[in-house]
Amino acid sequence: MLAERGLLAEYSKSWKRIRNRCRPRRSLGGTLFVNSAMTDSFRTERLAPSMGVRITGLDLNQANADLVGELRELLNEHSVVAVSNQDLEEEPLHEFGLLWGETLSHPSSVARTNPHVQVLASKDGAKGRGLGAWHSDMSWHPTPPWITMLHARTIPSFGGDTGYSNQRLALEMLDLATRDKRRSHRRELPSQDDIENLRANHTGKGFGEHVPDSVHPVIRTHNETDKQALYVNPEFTTHIVDVKNDESNRILWPLWIHSISEEFVYRHQWLAGDLVIWDNRSVMHTAILDYEEPRWMTRVVIKGDTPH
Repeated sequence: MLAERGLLAEYSKSWKRIRNRCRPRRSLGGTLFVNSAMTDSFRTERLAPSMGVRITGLDLNQANADLVGELRELLNEHSVVAVSNQDLEEEPLHEFGLLWGETLSHPSSVARTNPHVQVLASKDGAKGRGLGAWHSDMSWHPTPPWITMLHARTIPSFGGDTGYSNQRLALEMLDLATRDKRRSHRRELPSQDDIENLRANHTGKGFGEHVPDSVHPVIRTHNETDKQALYVNPEFTTHIVDVKNDESNRILWPLWIHSISEEFVYRHQWLAGDLVIWDNRSVMHTAILDYEEPRWMTRVVIKGDTPH
């Protein structure tokens, strides 16, 4: 009992440190403001303890490099940025993406007029047609996209949410979670030291045999903040290349279960016009395929660096 109390106390202290680090800047009215020359241009509001910020008062059709710099700071701080009430056709969405960097095409959109804008659409809903899977976009690519932009054009009345999981928090809480032997799914968790220098193979063969595999570190370092995060996912990661298959499975499955613990997760309920931008270097996501009405989304991804 004393050992359990000690473990709970350490959990509480760790989460208090995380919560204080992520504490928002509040005005007297409870509205969150950006500290910049553009303060009166838009307002921000935290979405969840784990990550996320919503922005109102912007028209991204008028975006410029200065605004993207402001949004980039928010993204580095909050990992997920949701911009409300946008009306971006495919070309303006692509132009906005180019303000962030080089855009990548996706194997499923190469035949489109603009292969750099992917359409994710379902006329009759998705319930009963499949299940979502947690992943980091295109982790099978040699230089996976560092951010994804997803724009909601048509959304169902109910369902169709997207889940996001903060992999920086997942790594930060890993060693503490390994000490929780009371819960069976944590008894086999590897420590951070166990996975520090391991590499994993990621495959995109589900999109075609021509799509190459890539090998990336299990722990990825963010190239702007220098913070580390888990970088394996159950959709595209096949195995750890530095160990035998049995050992690879023993490491990956507990990591995947740990990485989507509720404390790390934010579930985004879409509003028509939302443009959500997220950081693939430290965030996994999943589509929740429970909706029965039309859903129409457009997506742009920005080329990143080689993970290290």
